[in-house]
Amino acid sequence: MNDRVAAVASFAAVPPKPVPARVLGVVVVYERDLDDVKAWSFLREGLVASADAGNLGEGRGFHLEHVLIYDNSPQSRARPPVDLAACTYVHDASNGGTAAAYLHACGLAGETGIDWMLLLDQDTSLPAGFLAAASTTLASSRVLPRALVPWVFHGSSVVSPARVTDTGTIAPLHYGTPPPSVGCLTAISSGSLLHAPTLAAHMPLPGGLWLDYVDHWIFLQLGSRGLPVTVFDASLQHDLSVSTVKSLSPARLTSILNGEACFLAMLGTKARLVYPFRLAARVLRYAWTRPDLAMHTLKWLVDRMRHRV
Repeated sequence: MNDRVAAVASFAAVPPKPVPARVLGVVVVYERDLDDVKAWSFLREGLVASADAGNLGEGRGFHLEHVLIYDNSPQSRARPPVDLAACTYVHDASNGGTAAAYLHACGLAGETGIDWMLLLDQDTSLPAGFLAAASTTLASSRVLPRALVPWVFHGSSVVSPARVTDTGTIAPLHYGTPPPSVGCLTAISSGSLLHAPTLAAHMPLPGGLWLDYVDHWIFLQLGSRGLPVTVFDASLQHDLSVSTVKSLSPARLTSILNGEACFLAMLGTKARLVYPFRLAARVLRYAWTRPDLAMHTLKWLVDRMRHRV
């Protein structure tokens, strides 16, 4: 792991380049076969098209050049076909979450000289023309962005991009409205294109970040440094795995609480002062629908206070 971190650190100083832009697709999988990963057909076709294209001309924008499949399943499930070139498979039975996947991806991007990463999870569908739309936006940008984010929907509801409110909540934008100032803009990572050396500069992530809030923490880091994040004209579907309280497990709730606390620590005084009241309201909601989660939240809070003493 130390060698990987060192390699990532040396890669982090590389500035963004104009188009054409080579892309490393990074798909994080858990307990799912590869054919059931919604973006896999898009990625497979992109690799085949890139191989068929051979030498790339200067007029070409974002193009998929390599794919990393990071499989967090207890048993290996998402291995790619052996004859598919430019595809790296990693099985992490310890389930390092997206944090471990992104660290590995930054190292791989540095080794291959690829300067952009398309971050994906297993529940995101990509439309035809997705990379072309991103290429158009990148080519027309006056200042090269460090991240490009699409409009992401869960059903008919926008979930990304979003703004971070002064009380620390995540409020999705209304579709088509101009984004807020850079410091307030956030997005979910799945479907986002990030400049790989810029992401590498923030690796490894803090210990409290494993899966949940990894994306919001990254975008908050970009905003706090004044690094441009651009919304481009593409819409995609993403199934939120924790869209209802019924589907939430205690382990996943722990991840959410740890990530949220890490994220809130970076925000202003108002957000930190409001957070205990938000937690109390959540416990009351859980007490009505999922008493086990209400008790789990209270236990998490007590454990956290003990560790601070």
